[in-house]
Amino acid sequence: MAADSTKVELHKELTAAAAELSSAVDAFGRNDELDNANRQKIVGAAQRILSSARDPNLQWMDDALEMGRLAATHLFQVWGGFGQLPKEGAISFVELAGKLDAETSLVGRVVGLLTSLGILQAVGGDSVAHTARSRVLVPENQLSILYQLMWDNNMVPYLHLEEYFDKYGRKEPQTVNHIPGTFARGCPEKPMFQYLGENPAFFKRFTIGMALIESGSPASGIYDFTWLVEKAKQEPERTVFVDVGGGSGHALLAIHDEFPGLPLERSVLQDRQELIDAVTAGGNPKMDKVQKVAIDFHAGQPTKGAMVYFIRRCLHNYGDKICTNMLRIIAESMADDSRLLIQEDIKPAPPDVKTAYLDFLMLTFGGKARNLSCWEQILKDAGLRISSISRASGPWESLSVLECVKVT
Repeated sequence: MAADSTKVELHKELTAAAAELSSAVDAFGRNDELDNANRQKIVGAAQRILSSARDPNLQWMDDALEMGRLAATHLFQVWGGFGQLPKEGAISFVELAGKLDAETSLVGRVVGLLTSLGILQAVGGDSVAHTARSRVLVPENQLSILYQLMWDNNMVPYLHLEEYFDKYGRKEPQTVNHIPGTFARGCPEKPMFQYLGENPAFFKRFTIGMALIESGSPASGIYDFTWLVEKAKQEPERTVFVDVGGGSGHALLAIHDEFPGLPLERSVLQDRQELIDAVTAGGNPKMDKVQKVAIDFHAGQPTKGAMVYFIRRCLHNYGDKICTNMLRIIAESMADDSRLLIQEDIKPAPPDVKTAYLDFLMLTFGGKARNLSCWEQILKDAGLRISSISRASGPWESLSVLECVKVT
């Protein structure tokens, strides 16, 4: 009877997921744009079918295969294999092995796993060609950097998490150093960003990769700055907008494009000295109007009494104690009517896949994704409170702007 009951429940799950998949595919066919939101609906429904249909007793085989896929893809990428495949047509294992300075039999084994998974296309028994999936991994495609960055930021520290927590105890990291990311690389005493600065190739991958990731995440279109445009007119001598940890200033410019009444010359971009130097040398006419200030946002906030302090996707890099200190520093520089705007994910309960992944990934940096109660607590500890929350939509629905004011 138990087996029959399980079979009935499984059939219900599969039927519901199949209907969801059919509906998503139909909607996809009617939509003129092949956007990510439509694709994700299809992928999500298909994954639910696979999850229901797979035998739980064989999950270890699926996991083992996934580990093999990641390892083989990474190995072939760092060898330069994807870039050695012809743009059109196939190449023999023998010729490819010569280009990679590797044994033909070894190349055949690595390629064999990739062709069996559809990442590469097998041609006969001894040749290989590109697929749409492998073309993303050629060096001239910038997206290939994300695959290397995935290995750098994910797999390297993940493989050492067991050792890390054995050494430091099973608790969240609360300092900028002694974190899984640098522990895995044999230098736990260093903060992650110091390690990046000392390793130019990794730093280049990191900065390019993060720019690619952030380019798909909305910086504007979430919060209404109309009130700030009007307030800037009423107080013409006051600093209007401070972008704390703003990198290249792309968020500041995106917000200005949406609200052109915000005066760039009364805006401030703050970040580490090397990033400020890069922006200054960049020659962007709009950014030339913006004041640029090098800061250590763990140590002080030099711009006092601005109308708005804006910090976007920085705080998830750090643990609660460090974030509280960063927020307290900003709060101490705010006027009574200043507002702090924090653009970050608010982790739902239970978390969606994207936010849960971000949360687990940030563990390696010593950071975390936060739910609303966690945000409320660290803000309270810093002398601030949330006055409103503006949420994004579509695939970024967990991304929010928390408007905060001083507790007086």
